[in-house]
Formats: sequence, structure tokens, C-alpha cells
Amino acid sequence: MKSITQLVNLSTRKLVNLLYMKNLRSVKAENQHNKRSNRLKYDITRRLLDYLERKYEMRYNTALGCAEIRKAGSDEPFVPADERMRNTIAIKARLDGIDAWDKDIRRYTESGFVKVFNPVDDFLKRLQGRWGGKNHIEALADCVPNDNARWAEWFHTWFLAMVAQWMGLDNAHGNSVAPLLISQQGYRKSTFCKRLLPEVLQWGYNDNLIMSEKQNTLRAMTQSLLINIDEFNALSAKTQDGFLKNVMQLASIKLRQPYRQQQLTLPRVASFIATANVSDVFSDPSGCRRFIAVTLTGPIRLPDRIDYEQLYAQAVAELEAGRCYWFDEADTQEIMANNQHYQQRTPAEALFLDCFSIPKDLTKGVYMTAASIFSLLRQRYGSQLNLTSLSHFGRVLANIPNLHSKHSSHGTEYLVAVRRNAAQSGQSSLSC
Repeated sequence: MKSITQLVNLSTRKLVNLLYMKNLRSVKAENQHNKRSNRLKYDITRRLLDYLERKYEMRYNTALGCAEIRKAGSDEPFVPADERMRNTIAIKARLDGIDAWDKDIRRYTESGFVKVFNPVDDFLKRLQGRWGGKNHIEALADCVPNDNARWAEWFHTWFLAMVAQWMGLDNAHGNSVAPLLISQQGYRKSTFCKRLLPEVLQWGYNDNLIMSEKQNTLRAMTQSLLINIDEFNALSAKTQDGFLKNVMQLASIKLRQPYRQQQLTLPRVASFIATANVSDVFSDPSGCRRFIAVTLTGPIRLPDRIDYEQLYAQAVAELEAGRCYWFDEADTQEIMANNQHYQQRTPAEALFLDCFSIPKDLTKGVYMTAASIFSLLRQRYGSQLNLTSLSHFGRVLANIPNLHSKHSSHGTEYLVAVRRNAAQSGQSSLSC
């Protein structure tokens, strides 16, 4: 009995050893297979990388947010590596004996193996130290005929601010001012705006934004270089005084990405310029500091060829030298004074100026309260004076340029001279 038990135990141990050895050989074989498979995958990947680097030149364009490609050693322009292009590359690779699919090409073009390229930085860095000293910026400004003595200087500052925005010199402030060219049609305003950018940067010019579409405008401010607000006078007061006034001073843009909860904060890149066909363009009664409005006295005459290299080399050189590219408080006050000529008059303001004149001599005229002025206007114009309250009328008076006021026991009083026809139609107690 004992010998039988020993025999069984011996057989069991042999069986276990046999199974163990068989399993061990299986594991070794699997490991060897995996190694060969991994080596094969590595070889395929390595061959694909070598093939792509040998056949093509690729870069990731940070401005356009996509990979671009051209044949290696070619002077042809880069083209986007879109789905059609990736499929073409995959087919050519397979014809050349490379085991690759379109997903492999996409994985490569969207990886860190593709070098990063910023077209704006590339353009500006090539211009460092190349300025010849001539003032090309103000020479370009002089192509815009107008009677504003400060135009060339203000345009110069704005142009530097535009380039500084591209270079990211100030992360806390955006270029909050824009030239506004005003004239009848046919004066080449839009052509001037478009030709401010050289051919290599024309992708960054945008003149077809609908400003009331807020998300599109915000996104364009992170992707464009120059946004032309064409027909500025067509903007609603709500868009002009609310949304646009706000976004022009932004230094960074918060955008909600599709299918994501969190917002993405991106640097602002674009500056603004604008055109209009009528002169009464500003609707904010408190004045406008965001635009440099000029009325053209004739068509814009641009040279056939603009020396963009020297134009932008000057901007780079002056910015590197520390030249001011923003408007100080004195400049801002002058701009606001200039823009008063382009202010839209509210109906209440128009009726006021029809009935009253504003004395330049403070010793002449008479001081009247808003209530007295309002009463006289009501007597003359009745329902034409469409105001909801006396306090609203007080705000209208407070925003009329050059209207002098003082505080008295009766409240705020305004220095006015009643026009003769208004005095005759009003109460004698209100005439002067």
C-alpha cells in the first residue's frame, strides 16, 4: 500500500513538473513573440518616421492652429495637412512599401515630432536690425489726405501698438484704440486697411465679421492680426457702446471650447481699424476715446509697392528701443475733443441747440436749471421732446460739449443764451 502511495506521489510530481515546464516554454515563446511584435512595431514606426522626414517638411502653424506640409527641399508654399492630404501621404507611403494608414499620418502631424512655427514671429525676427532710419510709418499715414494735424503722429502710435500686440509685449493691456477713416464711397479706405499687412500676413486680415456675433468676434481676436470694422456707422448703439467698447480693451480672451465645460484663456492678437461713409458715427453721449476719427479730403493714394520690410523693421526697431506705443491721458483728451465733431446728436440735444446757443463768453447768457430749460423746450416742441424723465434730460445737458454749468441753491444751472425765436415763443420769464 505504501509503495502505491509513493508511486502516486512521484507521478504527481512528475506531472506538475511537466506542466510547469510546458507552461514555462509557452511563456517564453509568448515573450519572444511579443518582443518580435514590439520590435516589428518599432521598426514600422521608425521606418514611417524616417520616410516622412525624408519625403516631407512639416510644421505646426500656431497662428492657424494646424499642421502644414510641403515636399522636402522644395521652395513651394506650405499647404494645410488636412484629411485629403493625409490620405494622399498614406497611400504614397504604402506604395513605397511602408505599412502606414491615414491614422498613423494624423497621429504624426498632431504630435510634438512636428516643429512649431509662428509666422508672425518669423516675419518680425527677420527684420531685427534692418531699419534704414526713414520714417516709413508716417509716410504711409501721409497717403491718407485729411485736415487733422495730429493724424500722422496718432497713426504712428497705433501702428506700433498693433505690432506690439502681435509680439505680446504687454500681457495686461490690449490695443484699445483704432483709426476710423470717414469719407464718401470710392476713396479706397478698405484698400488702405487691407494693404497695411504684407502678403505673407494677409491670412490675418479680417473684414467680414458681424460684430454683434460676440463669440465669433472674440475668437477672431485670437486668430486675426487686423480686424476692419467696415461701415462702422451701421453698428447699433448697443454694439458700439457696449460690446465693442468692452472688447477693444481686452488683453486676453476667454472662450468656451466645444463639448467642454471649462473656459480657455487665449492671448489677444488682433487690433482694430474702421471705415465709415457718414460723419455722425459715435452714439455714446459721454464721448469716444477708442477711435481716431479723420475725414478724408480726397481719395487715398498708395504707392504701387509698399516697402513692408522697412515699414515693419521700423516698428520692431522703435519698440525694441522703448518708444511709447500707447496714448497717455493728454493724447486721450485730444482724441476725445477731435471725436466730438463726429458725435451723433440725440433728438433732445438737437432740439436744445435749436432753441439755445452756448455762450463762449462766460459773462454773457443766463444760468438756467435743467427744469427751466426742459419747460421751455416742452412749450415749444411738445411731444417732439421724447424724454422719459427730467433726470434723463439732465444727463443730456451734462454731455453737451462746452456747456458751462455751476452748482447753486437751485441745483445745477447751465449757462445758455435763448435764441430769439425761442424766446418769443416761450414765457417771458424764461427769456433773456
